[in-house]
Amino acid sequence: MKIAIVTGAAQGIGRQTAEVLAAAGYGLLLMDLHACVATMDAVKRAGVEVEEVLGDVSEQAVVQRAVEAVRSRWGRVDVLVNNAGISFIAPAETVEGKAFLRVLEVNLLAPFLLAKAFGAMMLEQKSGSIVNVASIAGLVGIADRSAYNASKHGLIGLTRTLAAEWGGRGVRCNAVCPGWVKTEMDVADQAGGGITMRTLKA
Repeated sequence: MKIAIVTGAAQGIGRQTAEVLAAAGYGLLLMDLHACVATMDAVKRAGVEVEEVLGDVSEQAVVQRAVEAVRSRWGRVDVLVNNAGISFIAPAETVEGKAFLRVLEVNLLAPFLLAKAFGAMMLEQKSGSIVNVASIAGLVGIADRSAYNASKHGLIGLTRTLAAEWGGRGVRCNAVCPGWVKTEMDVADQAGGGITMRTLKA
């Protein structure tokens, strides 16, 4: 049985990704700040093994707990999907350094920590795949998203670097760059007018 880790698995793209992997027969480790109740139920219905590690994925201790859980139950990892992320919409001149840094921690530092930890296992196996969920915002400039855009541009740069370092050693690293997807993460932004049809067409 192949094993996959999905971060931000409680809802949205993470949940759908986990369900697709479960349907393909992957055992799953789900990671999120919040309990992955609906995702766990869906995955179990697919008849695959599943574990859950809750906590802030930008914290080294949480990453280490995830590594230990995977090693103890399965002893291998085949796929890491770095999906967890946060949005932040505000004019650049109003953004405080602390808020900017928090976006970078979740959207860029966490994928690095997870890739480093699980990439080490993949390198031992000489096989594996890391998929970083970036964004169209990592390829272009979008107003009022200085921190988010910077984090996603950085994630694409990290992806290219890891692909160059590890590709020849059996570990693939790729990024996907979705456009706007209506998920639970954007509920507050939509309610506050941060995301509108005009924004999406810009």
